[in-house]
Amino acid sequence: MRNILCKSAFLTCALLFIMCRGGNSYSKGIDSAAANSSAADTVATLQRVIKDTITVAVCGDIMMGNKFKNNLPPNDGKNIFDDVKHLFHAADIACGNLEGTIASSGKPRKSLTSKFAFMFMMPPHYAHHLADAGFDYVGLANNHIYDFFDEAMTQTEQNLDKAGVGYSGAKDPKGQTQHKEYFIKEKEGIKYGFCAFGHEDYSLRTQDTATVRRIVEMLNRECDIVVVSFHGGDEGSRARHLPYGTEYFQGDDRGNLRFFTHFAIDCGADVIYGHGPHVVRAIELYNNRFIAYSLGNFCTCGMGVAGYTGYAPVITVRVNGKGEFIDGHIHSFIQQPMRGPKKDAKNIVVKEIAELTTADIKDSKLNIAPDGAITKR
Repeated sequence: MRNILCKSAFLTCALLFIMCRGGNSYSKGIDSAAANSSAADTVATLQRVIKDTITVAVCGDIMMGNKFKNNLPPNDGKNIFDDVKHLFHAADIACGNLEGTIASSGKPRKSLTSKFAFMFMMPPHYAHHLADAGFDYVGLANNHIYDFFDEAMTQTEQNLDKAGVGYSGAKDPKGQTQHKEYFIKEKEGIKYGFCAFGHEDYSLRTQDTATVRRIVEMLNRECDIVVVSFHGGDEGSRARHLPYGTEYFQGDDRGNLRFFTHFAIDCGADVIYGHGPHVVRAIELYNNRFIAYSLGNFCTCGMGVAGYTGYAPVITVRVNGKGEFIDGHIHSFIQQPMRGPKKDAKNIVVKEIAELTTADIKDSKLNIAPDGAITKR
């Protein structure tokens, strides 16, 4: 706090100095607009150094109902984030994974006769539920963003634009439509860079190290804090533990996630959050940067949420102005069918992540307290 107060005092003195210089310039006949512009630029630069503690809130898969199957939550989905939105609004930045499309039309990509034909389409106005809940960004690099080909994928991006929610990570495998590779947002003088990677040919891929390096290094040059989202790994209760090497699901390469996360941090990432297995996984501190290997199903109305697949944490991570980990907190929620994440008074999800971290991360540099507090060892 003393540090911040000192910086605030410095800013006040600097502002007075700028105002005096602006007045002198005007009296000497120098263009006042130029002086004001210079002053504004200087103030903006000074403001960027004041905030030295930043809170990033991250969560897993979001599918707010499925109009394709006529399976929508009560009250048009307006209450699905009621128990959690205070955490997103309190954070400096909030992120998740949009597991499906937000669109009004599109040809189904999968066979309707297959029992594995899971396809998700949310009504267009549901994009505003994300904005109202406090989300700044959602990753689109997952295996459901192309459920209705590029038509619905493009509509999803347009609807997120209308709601003011950032996104990136989708890719037209035919190369006919360009989609955002990254998203940059400036908020209270801090520039945040976001990118997302999956495992399909219709998303940026974790396996494409050249693209990962190019995007993350560029964001590291341009932004103060870089947040990376990834979708990967095996699926289901059998996938709770984080393996070494490449993971597969039904024969598909789902990425080598330990390698990917460490590589992304070496390229300049500060906070990394994962999803895809539909269950939570371990957390890790690597080079003083935070990794959540899977945050599971966060708000997936209409999907099965029994047992481990219903665990729906929000993790808030505090970093300094360089993106280095300070501390964090696992906020424990469990999904209720068609109602979204609800408070887990017993902190069951905290216990699960703590046990998995102990089992899967050798020489872990993190302590996880029973109440969810994350600290460095």
